[in-house]
Amino acid sequence: MKTIAVTPSADITAMLSGTMPEAAVMRFFEENEKNKITPEELAGAVKAVQNICTKIDLPTNVIDTCGTGGSGMKTINTSTLTAFIVAAAGGQVAKHGNRSASGNCGSFDLLERLGAKIDLTVDEEQRIFDRLGIVLLFARTHHPAMRHVAAARKSFGKPTIFNLIGPLANPAGVRHQMIGTPTAEKAMLIAKTLTLLGKESSLVVRGKDGLDEVTVCDTTEIFAVPTGTHSLFSPTEIDIALEAPQAIVGGTTEENTKIFRALASGEGTTAHQSLVLLNAAFALTLTPLAKTVAEGFALARETLASGKVKTLIEDYIRLTHEPS
Repeated sequence: MKTIAVTPSADITAMLSGTMPEAAVMRFFEENEKNKITPEELAGAVKAVQNICTKIDLPTNVIDTCGTGGSGMKTINTSTLTAFIVAAAGGQVAKHGNRSASGNCGSFDLLERLGAKIDLTVDEEQRIFDRLGIVLLFARTHHPAMRHVAAARKSFGKPTIFNLIGPLANPAGVRHQMIGTPTAEKAMLIAKTLTLLGKESSLVVRGKDGLDEVTVCDTTEIFAVPTGTHSLFSPTEIDIALEAPQAIVGGTTEENTKIFRALASGEGTTAHQSLVLLNAAFALTLTPLAKTVAEGFALARETLASGKVKTLIEDYIRLTHEPS
């Protein structure tokens, strides 16, 4: 694949090195809010973050299912269970994630509630991936320099460029991603940025109902990278019934953990199952395991019904507590 030269952002580099005063960081956020962020600016910001982060060396074919969040909906941890389904089906996954900053249930809030140790070293993460073909990469472990902008982001009180950088700055440097985001504008920005960053066979998805996932309540906009194609997908195309929005909601960390456990065991509501399996189906098309969404859905459903997902999650939790 053609390598595209992206210059790391000098402003982001200064922020993360702690040399930019907080007042200047706030002015940067204000300017970003007034003027739309371009793909070139976002790509440069991502490069700056990746240059500073604590990296992990994983195979080039791993995929990430981390999204931007920001839909405003109380959703279940779809992308987290999607990651485990893909890995249980035979794919390799390095899912980037964090705790929630909004009071909802982030992927690492969920993992901790499930009983996993989340503050792993890079060596421990590597060992888990080598054993299971999946690892969840805690943003706080890999991006310690973010502490330099934490106060300014909190004071600003609104989403900043760093909310967009997060899903794009996987410390394994993954080339295949499925990123959910709630608006068409963000989806197009992220898709163009992924192309500039040289990503391969990646998808940016946005539910027409505002869900930052592939939705089962409406059609979903699909932006493919690097082809640049834009399409619409309805669950009815593969005989999945449309669901009411209230049927797919989640809730607190405790509620989402209960839903997650049920789904991982092949139980849970039809709406939640359809939501997770459909997102896993699209993610599986980024691997050699499925050529179409229909094939991916069938494989995801079979994998979940087999008990492999539940076993994988249990093994993952156990390995996080094993000494290096």
